[in-house]
Amino acid sequence: MIKRKVLTAYSLQLTALMALVTAVNLNPGYCEVVDKIVVIVNNEIITQREIDRVLMPTYEQYRALYYGDELVKRLDEARQKVIEQLIEDRLILSEAKKLNIEIDEKDVEVRIDEIKKRFSSKEEFDQALSNQGLTLKDLTMRYREQMMTRRLIDQKVGSKVTVSPVEINHYYEEHVNEYIQPEETALRNILIRPKKDLSPEKALDLAKEILRRLQEGGDFALLAKEYSGGPNANEGGLMGYVKKGDLLPEIENVVFNLKEGELSGIIQTSLGYHIFKVEEKRERKTLSLSEVRNDVEEAVFREKVKDRLKGWLEVLRKNAYIAFK
Repeated sequence: MIKRKVLTAYSLQLTALMALVTAVNLNPGYCEVVDKIVVIVNNEIITQREIDRVLMPTYEQYRALYYGDELVKRLDEARQKVIEQLIEDRLILSEAKKLNIEIDEKDVEVRIDEIKKRFSSKEEFDQALSNQGLTLKDLTMRYREQMMTRRLIDQKVGSKVTVSPVEINHYYEEHVNEYIQPEETALRNILIRPKKDLSPEKALDLAKEILRRLQEGGDFALLAKEYSGGPNANEGGLMGYVKKGDLLPEIENVVFNLKEGELSGIIQTSLGYHIFKVEEKRERKTLSLSEVRNDVEEAVFREKVKDRLKGWLEVLRKNAYIAFK
């Protein structure tokens, strides 16, 4: 029999850090937000900067895909979901501290070392931390708190739940359509936005000049950093992998017909003039059980533990002090 532990919002944050090899940088506008307390949960706080940090990948993805009222709606929904996740985390963390749950610092160091090994160099790891607005001290603290919450959840809920290999196989067979890796394309993007000092005509002329330089062998990443008005400009225009349905139709119809290394030409949308480059393509395929076993195991565990965890959190919430500022 296999025992598993519940994943909380802290694990989502750390997963986001590990994905920073292909992640995007936070828009300077968000980085300049004055940090303030948004929610108090018992003796724990949730700050604006923390909410923005967790939402960083979502902010950047949505800003590249949506605009206007749709962008505002999507960001608000994502923000509310993250706040609820963080409140649950703080409820559990507060209880863990109350019960004096202790974590061996050596275990924390092991986890940090595991994260470091996912990066090709110390510099890349440090840059990933910087992109998230974190220091090594912050990351260490988050891992320590994550391990405290997991240990308490395991004591209160998870220790009573087991997942067998038979259940894992059965769940995979019943949900195999959920484990299909769609056709994906890794893209870079240069966006030239018309603005007060750049008319639509001049913006188009600039886009044409940039495209000419790219066709003559210019470095896409350098040109993106210099000219792009997109949210991922500081990352050389790197958007990471996108799948069908993620992009505006006028963009999707072009980029998914390109080969690796090809340029899109100029695509006009309501945001401005785009130039895309296909970095890599992944074909659609069904992932084998061996490839997704941990995910399947986690899904089975979550289903079994969901009701118990929900009931326990309701008790914690009922007896907690929660104040929105």
